[in-house]
Amino acid sequence: MQTHDFVIMGAEGAPRTTLEETVRRLGHHATSNEPAELRGAPVMGDVLIVDLRDDAPVWDEVTEELLHDDRPLIIVADRPRKLVSVLAGRAAGTLLLTGSEDDCGYRVALTLAAALAPRRRTVAPRTSGWASAGLRTAAAQ
Repeated sequence: MQTHDFVIMGAEGAPRTTLEETVRRLGHHATSNEPAELRGAPVMGDVLIVDLRDDAPVWDEVTEELLHDDRPLIIVADRPRKLVSVLAGRAAGTLLLTGSEDDCGYRVALTLAAALAPRRRTVAPRTSGWASAGLRTAAAQ
């Protein structure tokens, strides 16, 4: 199995730490960042994971960066949110994980996202516009 670098964006705390440990346990590299860090220097990694299980208002501030990033995105959510709908149409692909945490669901999502990832790139270039492409989503429970 080829390993990939997953960047976990979310509020600091136990949920983000558990998510990072899960990604590592499933054989990949994982780093964690605060969502606001998307606005600064490019975040290194092959795939982004956004943990929306908190009510951090910062997500509205980085929506544009998430929309224009050319890496696949995995969203972890525990309830319907407007941001999920906004990000669902990303050209780079979006996967949605809902329900109870389960290694099987994470394994499927990580594998699909890794398959959508551009060939080994350490920094995703920013694009100036957003091109609509087919919606690629998956839900794992």
